[in-house]
Formats: sequence, C-alpha cells, structure tokens
Amino acid sequence: MSKLSKMTRFVPGLYRPNTNPNVKGLLYAWSSEDDLIVQAAQNAKEQIFTKLARLQFLDALGSNVGVFRPTEFNLTDDLYRQLIPVLSFRPKQVLTTIKRVLDIFFGVGNPIVKVNEINANEIIIHIPSSVPSLRRDLRGSLHLHAYQGTVVSIDNIAKEMVIDLNDSTKSLKLDELALAIFGQGLNQAVIASNTVGNTSVTFQFFASEDLSIFNTSDNFNIVVPSYPGAFIPDPTRAFTLTSKRGILGQSIVAGAIIPTLTMTDASQIPDAVGRLSFNFGFGTEETLIKYFGRPNNSTLLLDPSYSFVNNHSIGEAVNVVVTPYIKPAINGNDFSVYLVGVTAARLLAQKIVRSIVAAGVVVRFIVVEPSCD
Repeated sequence: MSKLSKMTRFVPGLYRPNTNPNVKGLLYAWSSEDDLIVQAAQNAKEQIFTKLARLQFLDALGSNVGVFRPTEFNLTDDLYRQLIPVLSFRPKQVLTTIKRVLDIFFGVGNPIVKVNEINANEIIIHIPSSVPSLRRDLRGSLHLHAYQGTVVSIDNIAKEMVIDLNDSTKSLKLDELALAIFGQGLNQAVIASNTVGNTSVTFQFFASEDLSIFNTSDNFNIVVPSYPGAFIPDPTRAFTLTSKRGILGQSIVAGAIIPTLTMTDASQIPDAVGRLSFNFGFGTEETLIKYFGRPNNSTLLLDPSYSFVNNHSIGEAVNVVVTPYIKPAINGNDFSVYLVGVTAARLLAQKIVRSIVAAGVVVRFIVVEPSCD
C-alpha cells in the first residue's frame, strides 16, 4: 500500500483527494517531502558516521581526528575506514596498535607476518615484500602449483606411475592433480587421479596414454592447468573462471534457444556436464550457462531451456566456469605471479607503524621475499 493510500484511509469523504483536487495536491506534497527527509537523513549519515561515509566524506571524517588517507597508495574506503579508529580513538598500547595496523594490511592471522617484542624498547616485525591481504577478499581458481620430483616406477598396463616429490612439504590431497599435465621433456600425459601423500604418490592415467615414453629415475614436472589465466578474480561473482575455453563458431541472437551449439574449436572443453561463460569481461558477457557435453570438437550440447540474453558473434571466447569460488590461502601462495610485489602498500604499512611508535622504541623490519614455489 502506498504512502498516499495510507494517509487517505482516515480522511473524511469531503476531504478525500478523489473529491477535492486541492487536498490531493497537498497529500502528494506531504508524501514527496517525506521521501526527501528520508534521503536527507541517509545523506547525513554518509557524512557524519565513519562506518557509512564514502569518498570525500570519509576523507573529511578521517582528517577531523588526524588520520589522513595516504597518498602513496590507493587505499580503498574499506581499508581506510578500518584504519581511522585504530590510529585515532582506540587505546594506544603500542604493540596492540601495531598488530591492528598490520591486520588491516595483511589480514588477521596472516602466517607470514610476525611481531616479536624483544624487550620494552625493541620490536621486530617480519613483513612480506608482497601484500596479499589487500587482495584477501578476492577468490581465485584451483591451485596453480608446479610439482617436481623423480619417477620411481611405471606400469604401462595398469596405467599407473609412482613418483617421489622433491619437496616433501607439499602434501597432496585426494585427486588434487586430476586432469593435471604430467611432463618429462617434450612428453606429456594427462593425470586421471592421484593418491593422498607427499612421497611415493601413485598417479592413475587414462587407458589412452602410453606411459612407455617416460623413464624411471628421471625428473618430471606437473602443472595444474585450471587456473583462470590472466583474469583477476572478482569477489562479487558466484563462480570461478577457468582457462579451459573454446571459440564460438556461430552467431547468436538475443532470445535464441540453441540446444546444439557450433564451435570453431571446443577441444579444451571437457566432455561432461558443466557451466559456461560467453564473452567474459565484455558488455555482452553471459555466464553460468549449463551444457551437457561435447560430442566432438566443434559441437556443444547446451541446456535446451536456456534463452540467450545477449547477442554473440563468431570468434568469441567460451570459458568453462565452476561454482562456487575457491578462496586462496591468506599467505598469498595461491595467487599468480603478476599479483606479487605490492611494494607501495608494504612501505605504507611500515610508515604508519613507525608513526605510532612511542619515543625510544626501536622497530626493526625483516622483509620476507616470496619463494619460488
């Protein structure tokens, strides 16, 4: 029921808006003014409360308590909003405040960041050279790890291979390397599944693989190819984009239902039930479209009940997606190489920590470089 209807229920018949147009105009004016008051109250909240303020309003609130948004690094409203109370009206125990500042930049419980109080006047901080916490709310794809080791034994009849990993700290989970690529020199094979463990791990290969091309005692490499490539994950999406994709081979008109879709190349798309994304990252992006299989490398079987929302052109990318997001580890090991090395953010965290330290307290930073794993 509208505001106008609620107001007119209790008005005598002589003064009802359907009878008197002047009354109708007056009631409209009152209801409109009520909306303006609600909006004004909302606008006021965004200017006077730190938890709701945004952009220049948040800058003003921070400056009022002596906490200015840093210019060295593009600190988001969310992180700046957390920083204001830590550096202003919260209790000023130095060590506690330092930990809160580091939590903002690196995430609560980040195993890479360590704060050690040597004595009352000396604090040592282990701080990573990269700042994965600024991306800690992003959700990435399946792990991208390059495993290496030695082949122990090969059974070409059972299509099994036993290997030892070089790094025994990399404990494999069940089927973690399913559909990963096993490589030795120029020879490659797709892994069907693997056992749990970190040494003497057994791989099961498909019957079509010829394992006689591999040699025992030789080194090998295993790469998990299901990473989303150059796409930066978006935490607002309900899916994870993978690098498995094909090329669209026919034009699609909005509203069309296409049970059998023609592809220029669909060889990388698994012949299984799954979900697809059309033209990801562009204005006509369309995602989570169900498909039932790949009869051949130029055909996909789509959900016959699905009606396309946008037009699509020949040559567009069609990526496989999986649900839900898989959140990467907070220590940053699951991020791809191009996300490593946010030096400006690390330097900003160090600068803020130095600014809150009491006179006479020495802070030593040990910068931890990322490993090559």
